[in-house]
Amino acid sequence: FFSSAFPLDETTSLGAYLSSLSLFVINAAVLVALVASSTLVATGLKSRAVSLFLALANLGFVLVQHPFFRFVHRVEGNWEVDEDAIWMPNVALPKDVSPLDFDPWDIYDLHRYYFFLGLSTSGALLLLAQFGPGDIAMQKDEVLLPVVARARD
Repeated sequence: FFSSAFPLDETTSLGAYLSSLSLFVINAAVLVALVASSTLVATGLKSRAVSLFLALANLGFVLVQHPFFRFVHRVEGNWEVDEDAIWMPNVALPKDVSPLDFDPWDIYDLHRYYFFLGLSTSGALLLLAQFGPGDIAMQKDEVLLPVVARARD
């Protein structure tokens, strides 16, 4: 199983090799990075820098997964959902319910809810990056952007 995830073909560049990797390897690397960075934030080690990275990564993920603002448009003064562009987000449904049973406005509302949920999570991480973890941190005097001394003549 794992041998099929790594290609054995010779490549001439790093970009060609990375593009030939299995999606399993890429997802595993992202999962390891997220767990490691969440552990650093939870313990208070480099929490300001890591929380800034997590906030930006979460914001990018939310903008890609739930772009609710792309699903509606105005037609003759009324808002309408573009049924060709909208998709059902990953939610658990009962066995007897199909995604096709939902009204497009309900799917739009789900995307809007998940977008603002992710946006508020990114905002909380940005607050942590701005003000730091406080007294619970193991690393007490962490600086997000160091002060650079000016050159003197």
